[in-house]
Amino acid sequence: MNQITVRNIPAAVESRLRTMADRLGLSLNQTVIRLLEAATGGRPDAPKRDLSQIAARWSDREADAFDRATAPFESVDEEVWR
Repeated sequence: MNQITVRNIPAAVESRLRTMADRLGLSLNQTVIRLLEAATGGRPDAPKRDLSQIAARWSDREADAFDRATAPFESVDEEVWR
């Protein structure tokens, strides 16, 4: 594995990194690597969250039924949102 040294990290950034590492239960190094992976496009071997196998599987009839059933949730009661 390669190594990179980062100098002059602001104290506030270090504090947030350490807090994040503690919250995730990871080492500081693991946390920084995860953040760098996310910032540079992620891990190429990471599993993708592909929903194409289940997305858009409704028939037109099923989609219409869903739209009718959820239509009441589309309206906003102005009295409640004042």
